[in-house]
Amino acid sequence: MARTSTRKQHAAFTLIELLVVIAIIAILIALLLPAVQQAREAARRMSCKNNLKQIALAAHNYESAFRVMPPRRILTNGNRRGWGPAILPYLDQANLQGRYDFNKNFYDPENEENIRVPLAVFMCPSAPGPRLVTVIQSGVTSEGIAGDYFGPNSFRSDEFGVTSLSGNNQITAMDDLPRTRRFRDITDGTTNTMFITEQAGRADYYIRGIKQTSNAGLSQATSWGSWPSYQVFQVQVFGSDAVTRDGPGGTCSINCNNSQGIYSFHTGGAHASFVDGSVHMLSESIDANVLFALITINGGEVINQDF
Repeated sequence: MARTSTRKQHAAFTLIELLVVIAIIAILIALLLPAVQQAREAARRMSCKNNLKQIALAAHNYESAFRVMPPRRILTNGNRRGWGPAILPYLDQANLQGRYDFNKNFYDPENEENIRVPLAVFMCPSAPGPRLVTVIQSGVTSEGIAGDYFGPNSFRSDEFGVTSLSGNNQITAMDDLPRTRRFRDITDGTTNTMFITEQAGRADYYIRGIKQTSNAGLSQATSWGSWPSYQVFQVQVFGSDAVTRDGPGGTCSINCNNSQGIYSFHTGGAHASFVDGSVHMLSESIDANVLFALITINGGEVINQDF
C-alpha cells in the first residue's frame, strides 16, 4: 500500500504585502508625529506661561515686603544688576540670594558662580537652552546662564507717533533706582499694564525663528542676556524684513528679532505678564498702538480689543 505525503502550507507575506504594511506604518507615524510635537509644544507653552506667572507673583510679594516694585536696574558702579536677584527669595531661591553678593556687580568674580546657576523659572522651555552668556563690563569678563524674560524699558517715538515720550524710560511698570515704582503710580490699571515679557534666545541672534550666523546685530550683546543682568528692552516696530525700524504702519512688532522688542519661540505670539499677575499671549498681529498702550503706566489710553 503506497503512502501519501502531505505538506503543510505556511502562510507568508509577499514582498508587495510587506511594502504595503511598511507604507501604512510610515503614514501613521507621519500623521502622529506632528500631533506629538504639538502636544509637547503646548506643554512647553504652558510651562513658559507659568514661569511668567511666578515672576509676576514674586514681584507682588516683593512689593508687599518693601512697598515698591523691584528695581528694573541698578546702574551704580559696584552694585550693578537687573531685577532678577531682587526677587529670588520669592521664587524659592532664598539660598541662592544668600550667596549672591549685593555689594558687587552681577558680573564681578564674586558673583560668577551664582550667575552660572541655571534657574528654570527664568528660561522658556520652547527656547534653546540652557545657554551661557558672556558678559563684558568695565574690563571684567564673566559668564552667566541666560534668561528669556525681559521688561519693557522705553520705545521709539517715530514708530508710535508720540514724540514727547521718545526714549522715556520712566513710563513702564518698573523703574531704575534711585527712582521707585508703586502700584498707585500705575494709573492706567494693573490689568492694562505689561510687566515682564519674552525676549528669548540670547546670546544668539534670531530673526523670525532663524538663528543668524553672527550676533553682530544683537543689541547690547555683551551686557544683556544672563538672568541677573539688565533684562530690559526697547519696544520697536519693524518692517516686513523684521529688522528695519518702521513707522506706525509697520508690519512686525512681536517675534521679529531678539535684539530689541518682544520675541519668543512660540507660534503666533509671545507671552507677557501684567502687573495684576495675569499672563496673556500677545498676538503677532497686535496693533502697534495697542502694544504701546499696554506698556505705559499712565497714558490714559482706552484698550478695547484683544491682545
